[in-house]
Amino acid sequence: MESLRWLRLAPMTVVIAAGALGSGRPVAGAGAEPAWDPPPCPVTDTGGPPGAGAWYRLDPVLDRSGTLAAQRLTTGIAGRPSLHLELAPESFASGPAGGLVLAGEDDGTVSRLRLLDPARGCATAVADEPAVIRSAILDPDGRSIVEHRVDRATRADLGIWRRTIGGPAIRLLDGLEPDPELGPTFATDLVIAADGRLVVSSCAMEACRVRVLDPSTGAVDHVRGTGRGLGVTGGSVVVRAACPGLPCPVEAIVLATGRRTTLAGDAGAAVLGGPAGTDLVFEAAGDRVAVLEVATGRRVTAREAGGVPLRAGSTATAGAEAPPGRVALAPRGRPAATTIRSFDPVGGSSAELVEASR
Repeated sequence: MESLRWLRLAPMTVVIAAGALGSGRPVAGAGAEPAWDPPPCPVTDTGGPPGAGAWYRLDPVLDRSGTLAAQRLTTGIAGRPSLHLELAPESFASGPAGGLVLAGEDDGTVSRLRLLDPARGCATAVADEPAVIRSAILDPDGRSIVEHRVDRATRADLGIWRRTIGGPAIRLLDGLEPDPELGPTFATDLVIAADGRLVVSSCAMEACRVRVLDPSTGAVDHVRGTGRGLGVTGGSVVVRAACPGLPCPVEAIVLATGRRTTLAGDAGAAVLGGPAGTDLVFEAAGDRVAVLEVATGRRVTAREAGGVPLRAGSTATAGAEAPPGRVALAPRGRPAATTIRSFDPVGGSSAELVEASR
């Protein structure tokens, strides 16, 4: 696969930059069709149900000199015409969850968060924050947002915050100081596990520091010298190895002891999924999709499924909402209205993702 060959040769700093700017092919200038300007959503209405078929994709927009001029956020509902917004160069998106896409952008003075509802064609303003919100993720319950912030003047790490929709934000984790061995942190990724635990990956040039927070107890586990965290299941955090690109091994690390087990030695795109979020679903050789039970190590024979897994996390540049227990796939990891598939990790079947009834 072309994308994997490129990532295999890229240093981690380039991979981090690609994740921040969008891993799709740069868009040279704006498109002919007008950008979507979503009106405010009615206060009394809610977003779609889980599995409503919402999706998004971020692509960098370059000006004539090759400078990043904007981010193009394309979003929609599977099977329907797509919509697009032109966002500031420093922007992000994540989700979807409950039919909603979280979009954030910074204009140099304030960071703004919006919840986009592509099914209804509207948006809800969530917050204007003086600090820089580098990335954020919507909790699956749709009632709160977890943010990573940095200081606007110094870019010092201000930690991880949780904001209730329509309410105040509180700090969950303090910011990290630069690590003398790993160096400065270039990117911080947030993943919310199926059981509600939060996985925070603070990545430097060569490797990451990963923290696992249990919001119910406040307990925090630490792992260092890995790649980005994919999630947590049972007593283990599932992470990438510290690789310069993809394909790359995926490991399970027992939080209590630090013992490491290699789950997949040569995985492309990967995500934790399945009915309980305990299966590793990953891109195997030959554009196939394989499934591995993290607890038992049992691996299902890889098969062609019409795409590769769309990863979770606050720094992902594409995403789609599959029905509960299933995983969204897209060719080369870049979804469009008619190319997204829904994959069943248990049965191994895949089908075109369609809009769920509302």
